[in-house]
Amino acid sequence: MTTRPGWGKIFRIGASVGFAASAALHLSTFTPFPLSVAAAVALLLFVAAFALLAAMIVRLREAGAPTRGGGALRVVEWRRLLALVPAGPRHAGLAVIAYVVLNLALSLVVGGDVGGVRLLSGHLLLFYLIPLMYFRFVEPRLRDGDGGSDP
Repeated sequence: MTTRPGWGKIFRIGASVGFAASAALHLSTFTPFPLSVAAAVALLLFVAAFALLAAMIVRLREAGAPTRGGGALRVVEWRRLLALVPAGPRHAGLAVIAYVVLNLALSLVVGGDVGGVRLLSGHLLLFYLIPLMYFRFVEPRLRDGDGGSDP
């Protein structure tokens, strides 16, 4: 028996906790929560998010994700991967993306320290949502042979 499903569960839980922590941090930027503490927490969450994204890329390659192109330059077929996500979570993900774009525009208008922390914490939502969707919906289907590369 392989430990691979165990790691997938750990990554899925990590992405879920990171997404919730990012949402709480983002909401805290609308309160009198100290910005120096919020910025430090945001940087820690940022490092963890990129670790999850790196794990996702490695696992995509191992799972035989559908690709296009040949030789050394192959690109993952993200549309086929996105089709593995059910409609409800896909629409929720699109809503998060729309909010992140709106947050970007509003943070640039507000500016200052609050705008910077709010901008980073808003983007963290997206940085955790991507691996969360992958580890929750896409990887189990790729592992079961439902959506791998064509020979």
